[in-house]
Order: sequence, then structure tokens, then C-alpha cells
Amino acid sequence: MPKLRVLYAPRDIAGQPSEWARALRTLGVDAQVWSFGEPAFGLRPDRAWDQDRLLADPLYRWQALDEAVRGFDVFHLQYGRGLLDAKEPVLPELWDLPLLRSLGKRVYMHWHGSDVRLPSVHAEREPDSYLAGTSGAAVDEEAIKARVSVARRFCDAMFVSTAGLPDYVPDAELVPLALDVAAWHTARGPEPAVPVVVHLPSRRSTKGSDLVDAALRPLHDEGVIGYRPLSGLTRDQVKAEFAAADIVVDSLTIGDHGVVSCEAMASGAIAVAHVHERVRAREAMPGAPVAQLPIVEATGATLGETVRKLAADPAERARLRAEGLTWVTQRHDSAVVAAQLLAAYTRPRGRVVSAYPEWPESTGRARVRELEAEIERLRAQLGPNGEPLPGLTRRDRLEARPGLHLAVRRADRAYRSLRKKLK
Repeated sequence: MPKLRVLYAPRDIAGQPSEWARALRTLGVDAQVWSFGEPAFGLRPDRAWDQDRLLADPLYRWQALDEAVRGFDVFHLQYGRGLLDAKEPVLPELWDLPLLRSLGKRVYMHWHGSDVRLPSVHAEREPDSYLAGTSGAAVDEEAIKARVSVARRFCDAMFVSTAGLPDYVPDAELVPLALDVAAWHTARGPEPAVPVVVHLPSRRSTKGSDLVDAALRPLHDEGVIGYRPLSGLTRDQVKAEFAAADIVVDSLTIGDHGVVSCEAMASGAIAVAHVHERVRAREAMPGAPVAQLPIVEATGATLGETVRKLAADPAERARLRAEGLTWVTQRHDSAVVAAQLLAAYTRPRGRVVSAYPEWPESTGRARVRELEAEIERLRAQLGPNGEPLPGLTRRDRLEARPGLHLAVRRADRAYRSLRKKLK
């Protein structure tokens, strides 16, 4: 039987495709990761394509498509994007999904989080939702729904990376976050009297980092913990920090955990995050050595007291460390996840439902309406000379620091450009 050839593209989201590819190679699969654009966080995909040239040079775009079609049988796409991730008005988003299916390729879409969360749903369920209020204003819910509709129609299957995302794609298969547990594991000594607590958000605004700082800095000043807020680290630096950490705080504003919690538990640290009860129920593994998700629950209102109790209870910390390591080994180890993916890639195929979907438009009229509202909101916060008005909220003052007038000008330029394209 010919070797199965799998391509992960167009980005190495959170390093997950690289984890899958490495594990699948041990199973005899030819798996590669392509990044269309410069990789972030020190990730090293098998190949990186020039994003600007892909949009400007049709021959270069054709070369990428030709090499992909000739070289791979399975196209596992990420974050609601097609292979070439077109951001131009000539072709709609995800235009290459039906093309790949017509060429006999297996096509899968993997949703990771903000690519599919709907602010209107999330804000109702999460009291500290990062999508509540103005922070979710730039999210085009209709475009998200359209992308899911296109993927549902033309993909062999859809996947989600965390147990909170079936709220938005209920027919997607949960593929747990993957990591090489043995590579992350760190031997631990006796429980320290003053535990080190780390917070490492990929983006502060989506993880509730202000809430984390407010809860943990007082404990640090009291000498109860050593608090280390971090950012912008490479994968190797993250490993080193987690190896020295006793507690790692993940997101407080999503209601779900991310790869940070998994890496923390694999390192032997205790993971703390807000994980909604409905999500914990989906994570449950009856009959397994550890049946319930061992991530310690905390919200912005309870984090300080939760960490204070952990700091005062070495025996509880030791128990949680052991359960966390067992949990990630049985559920999140790359070998476990790779076996699940290989089974999905080799299942009997379903047929494409005939009919045309509503294609999403990345440069459509919904975006124009968003920019109009954003410009109006920003201008309402400026004085006649472009200075922020007195009496702004804390969020508005933070937003004003880089210069609200510059934000207005950027939004206005984008607005004029889109209006011109749509004429």
C-alpha cells in the first residue's frame, strides 16, 4: 500500500500541526507542515512560503498549489482558512476546498478558537468573556458561520481542538491538543514553601491577563508566591520556564483551556484556568486512571484565594501534579492524538452535498459596516486636536496610549479602500 501523504497548512497553529506530523511519521505516514507566511514563536515548519508573493504573483501561487496537489493525498487545513488563504476580492475565501475535493483529495478543517467563537454566544455564557463589549466588535459572525458552512459542505470532516468549541461546531470531532509529554516532563523535588506562579498568555487581551495580574501581584508582594508574568518566549524558553514553575495560570476569560495548560501539566506544574462546567463534562473520561480534568478552576474573582490555598497546601499540590501528568499522558500525548487522526484520515469517505454555499467575504460589506462603527466610536473619544477626551473609561484610556487619532486614520484608510473595491 502506498504511504499516506498528509499536508498541514496554511499555518502551524500553536505548533499543533508540527506535533501531529512528528507523531504520524513514527506511524509510517509522510506528513509535512507548510506555513504561508513567517512562522511565529520560533516554530519551524517543513516549508515556509512568502505570503506577500502568494498574493501578488500568480505563478508563485500556482507553483504552491501544483506542488501541494502532486505531493499530498490529505489536506488538513487550519483556523478556517484554505490552502492558499486568499485575501483578495477576485476569489472568495475557501475557494480551493471544492477544487481539492474534485481532484480526489481528502480535505479536513480544524477549528482552534477565535476562528469560530461567536461573541454573541460567548458573552452570554462567560461573565469575563474576552469577546464582550467593544472587544468583539470587529468579529464578523456571519462570515464565521459562512466559513463553517463551506467547510461542512466540502470537507471530509471537521475537527476542534478543545472541548468548548462544539458550542459553535457541534458536528466537529474533538481532537485533543497534542504534545510530546516525555519531552516536556521535568522531575520534581519536595514542594517549595513559596511556589513560583507563571502566567504566559499568547495574547493578554484574550486570556484575562489584567485579572491575573490584579489577583497575583498582591500575593507576590506578601511573599506568598513568586509571580512571573511572561510574554514573547520561544518554545525552548517556555519549556525552561515551565520546568521551574510550580503553578501556571492559563486563561480566565474563555471558559476553556489551551495548550498552555497541557504543557504545564506535562512539565509537572499545576494548571489553573477557568473551564466551564459544560466543558469539563465533555472532557470526562469514565474508567480512565484520571477521569476528570485536573485543571484547577478559577475566575478573575476567585483566582487570588485559589492560589493562596494552593500555596498553603503542599500535599494538594503534589496530588495535582501527579494527576495532571497522568491526564496529559492518557489524553494529550502526541502518539494518542496521531492515532486518532490516522483513523479519521482512513475512514470511508462521505459525499459532498450538492448546492452552492454562501461564500464568506473577507473584504465584504459586513467589514465596511464594522469599520464605520469603529471609526465613529474612536472619533467620539477624541478632542478637536486629536487628544483623548477626559473622563474616558479605563479600557478607553489604555486604548488611547498609542494615539487614538492614529487608530482613526488607519480605520479610515481601510474603510475607503474597501468602499472603492465594492463599487
